[in-house]
Amino acid sequence: AVVSTQSTGEVFAKGHVFPFSKMLTFYRKENLILEASYSTPVQHTQTVIGRFEVGPIKPAEDGSSTKVKVKVKVDIHGILTVESAHTVTKIQVPIEEEKKEEKKE
Repeated sequence: AVVSTQSTGEVFAKGHVFPFSKMLTFYRKENLILEASYSTPVQHTQTVIGRFEVGPIKPAEDGSSTKVKVKVKVDIHGILTVESAHTVTKIQVPIEEEKKEEKKE
């Protein structure tokens, strides 16, 4: 199956064992649209497997893209699902505050 946003990449190759999960990482400033499709045409079926929207996603405080981690899974029946999604935010703690806390202990 190919999972696509603005770019395309093969996530699960033909004949890949399942059940199987993969963690995908994206950098976005707005909601993420994932579209999964077969990488090669399959007779008697649609090419598109599913379309998933992950959100709400907001830009980081400095205006840069937010890191989004999405876990996709093919279950024992061959069904593709988005199992989980979360954003990763870096928080900088001033060094002075850390030193003050260590002195108090």
